[in-house]
Amino acid sequence: MDDVLTFQMSWIRLSGAPPHDGGEFVPLSHSLDSMLDSSYPCFPESSPCSPFDTARMMMALHVFVLLLVVCFLLCRALRWRLDWFPFRTSSSKGGAKRTTVQRLLKPRSPADCPACCLSSSVSAGAGPSPRSVRPWSEVKSRRGAPKRVNTEGFACPNPKCSYFANTDARVHALVGDGKHGQAERIQTFRCQACRTTFSARRDTPLYRLKTPSYHVAMVLSTLAEGLDPSAASRVFGYCQETITRWLTRAGKHAELFHERSFRTLWLPHVQLDELRTRLRCSQQVLWLWLAIDARTKILPVLRLGPRTQHMAHLVIHSLRESLAPGCLPLFTSDGLNLYFYALTAHFGQWLQVIRRGRKVKQWQVAAELIYGQLKKSYRRRKLVRVSHVMRLGTEDALKVALQGMGFSGRLNTAFIERVNLTIRQGIAALARRTWATAQQPPQLLASLEWWRAYYHFVRPHQSLRVAVLAT
Repeated sequence: MDDVLTFQMSWIRLSGAPPHDGGEFVPLSHSLDSMLDSSYPCFPESSPCSPFDTARMMMALHVFVLLLVVCFLLCRALRWRLDWFPFRTSSSKGGAKRTTVQRLLKPRSPADCPACCLSSSVSAGAGPSPRSVRPWSEVKSRRGAPKRVNTEGFACPNPKCSYFANTDARVHALVGDGKHGQAERIQTFRCQACRTTFSARRDTPLYRLKTPSYHVAMVLSTLAEGLDPSAASRVFGYCQETITRWLTRAGKHAELFHERSFRTLWLPHVQLDELRTRLRCSQQVLWLWLAIDARTKILPVLRLGPRTQHMAHLVIHSLRESLAPGCLPLFTSDGLNLYFYALTAHFGQWLQVIRRGRKVKQWQVAAELIYGQLKKSYRRRKLVRVSHVMRLGTEDALKVALQGMGFSGRLNTAFIERVNLTIRQGIAALARRTWATAQQPPQLLASLEWWRAYYHFVRPHQSLRVAVLAT
């Protein structure tokens, strides 16, 4: 009996387990085939781990590996951001300063400047200088009342008059001719030579304005302090078109005033830079070109246009015309090489040299010209490196010249950068993320010229290195 039971158990192990419902035994070959046909051969259907549980385990393993990879990439990016890798130069808060070897630039000549070529052609075709006229005090009769109204600075507006555009009170024939106006009494002048009468406000922003002058001055002062024309219209009650018209007239007059008054300037240290701005509903990018004297904080040049070599020539040409004869400033700027070409084309002299047996003119850049660049390298809006490049002159000469002016002797553009912030705070159209952008370039240029006049002649400056003489 025991032998029979042993034989049956061995047969069960070889053939398979009997079914629970009392059916026939399943052969072992069929059981093996079913295991091989399953999605996970290592786990048969009778295994406690089903295919669904196995898929869940594999998916969890994949997610875990993916999270590890993401964490590794984030840590590596963070270390790269904090300058932990050896291939990135470590920098302090202000950026590491180092001097690198830069490529040599080829100097330019006045023949490369369109403004110089135009001015030379105009001067070559200019007519004779106007003849001098006799003072009116020698021409008129000695009879009559003496002159009581001061006419210095005013001129006869009649082009046919012999004293046209003559502002000297000892020469021209202007006298007072009463006053007019109801809100304000405005002086009237009369030319005794041609009998022309005109108002004292002629050729000024206040000409033929009915609004009191102190109201106009108040509105324009707030515009120069950073108020938007639309906001000024709500504050003062004037129409926005009226305020814009006042601003345009004031800007044009300020531009002419700067051209006539900024002559023979002596500027020892000039810093150059440009600002980026946009117009409303326009994809065109405009650049504001600026120049400042580090000692007196004068802005001799202000231009609005593209960032091209032509504009760089116009900026340096305007600066050269405003300087006194013999004045050779020390220049510093950012890493824009357009300044180098413009400076070498305007500060130098023509020399007669013999080439191949003929005398030709050759442009030679002034040997005393000093120009240094401060190149800043940014990565993801973060300053990572600052390098000093001497384009003209040596570092020792620059240090000695700056220390002679009372500065630290280090190459920098701190003053022009500070003026950039002052302009952005003083003109609403140049503020960052503002709704008060200008619509047209002439409107923006008028705002800039008026702000420059306000900056020079109205706004008090308390940190000047040079004392301002009271007049």
